[in-house]
Amino acid sequence: MLFALSPEVSNVQYVESPRCNTEAMWALQHVDLLSGVPTVEIQSKWSGRVGNLAMVRKSRTDVVAAARTLFARQGFHGTSMRDLGREVGLKGSSLYNHVGSKDELLVDVVREAALSFQALADEVVAMSAPAPQRLSRLVHGHLEILIRDRDQAKTFLNEIRFLPEPERDAAVTIFDRYQEVFREVLESGCERREFRPDLDVSLAANLVLSLLNGTHRWYSPERGLSIGSLGDEIYQLLYSGLSLSPGGDGL
Repeated sequence: MLFALSPEVSNVQYVESPRCNTEAMWALQHVDLLSGVPTVEIQSKWSGRVGNLAMVRKSRTDVVAAARTLFARQGFHGTSMRDLGREVGLKGSSLYNHVGSKDELLVDVVREAALSFQALADEVVAMSAPAPQRLSRLVHGHLEILIRDRDQAKTFLNEIRFLPEPERDAAVTIFDRYQEVFREVLESGCERREFRPDLDVSLAANLVLSLLNGTHRWYSPERGLSIGSLGDEIYQLLYSGLSLSPGGDGL
């Protein structure tokens, strides 16, 4: 059933109580004093209060979250604004009150991921530790970013090429800098003979990142392997190939 509400409460999601029925004659808005959630109480001329409609206001954050999910599931070009509106429970102008275009949403999703990788790179650059420990932090931190929000990671890895040009260039610059930190860590380890001195640093950095980026496609915590344990396994595998004494403990 439909109820006419004042404009200030129009951009909401309506969740109808099972008790609401055709006897309902009008709706009265109030705010729950404990939860702060606006609620519409349905009144009936026969039975008094018969139910309520919980109203959940939607924000740009909700729209960006829906975009992360749909871009990961359907791809950027496979997702329409109508799909986004349906996912978040908004229609027409209500959706455009929060966002002007799909491009804006892709920029937001990619920026969130790029900033996470940049923060990890800054952390590792600031570490005054041997190269093996810094590499271990890169491995574990990268996996945490990928698995913490799989939809964000998948969108970043697969849909970044569809960003508008200025934003794409900025995102690529951030990730290039991130890759450079891998190369710097590996090169430092080679110079200090913590890693093999004959290592092809650029090739090794690309291989490490390719290995890490592929984990979000198959990793599942339900298999009994925690993200920390996965990071340990991957690091030990890498260290065995990078070190002067294969099989050694680089930590």
